[in-house]
Amino acid sequence: MTLKGFILSFAVVMTGGLELIGQPDNIKYYDKETFGPKLDTLRLLNGNAVTPQGDPLELAVNIALQHYPELKGRDIRIKYKKNVRHPITASWAAGNVFRSRKKHKYVLLIASNAFIKHISLNDQVGVFGHEMAHFKYYSEHPSIHMLWWAAKYLTSKKFHYEFEREADRTAIDHGLGHQLLGIAFYLKRSEIEDYMKKSGAF
Repeated sequence: MTLKGFILSFAVVMTGGLELIGQPDNIKYYDKETFGPKLDTLRLLNGNAVTPQGDPLELAVNIALQHYPELKGRDIRIKYKKNVRHPITASWAAGNVFRSRKKHKYVLLIASNAFIKHISLNDQVGVFGHEMAHFKYYSEHPSIHMLWWAAKYLTSKKFHYEFEREADRTAIDHGLGHQLLGIAFYLKRSEIEDYMKKSGAF
């Protein structure tokens, strides 16, 4: 471990970690000027789970992951691909069938020309907060259930739509309502605000 890494690790242990970036649930806006310099700390807090390091979207993914402590240490890979069905997909790796849930690996499959590269960090965090909600769902269910889920998700528009709306609600429950407001898609902006008010997050 480098001296810089040792110092950061020591600081994380001594402060409890989150104090170095602020309590996630209380942050209404993420900007690169403030949070860009904290990327090394975020990597340590998340157990260096997000790869590849140095990717332009790594900062946003690490910030979103901080809102999901139940996913700490899970391998999350950012991968780009042409001709994908959706601009961004939270993929459950097929190899997870042979792994325990705690060792599951997840992939953020992103279209090469995806819009997310051109929006603000705050909105990026909102998008990935929604995707982390999918990873949370995957982490809570056994492989046999995920095979059933995949069949329903791909064949039922109603199931697909409600599953995505529930992911928005989960992201709000994890303190990311303000970030979703800028990229409202499955839940309308008014629905996000109403849900935030009911949960005391607005």
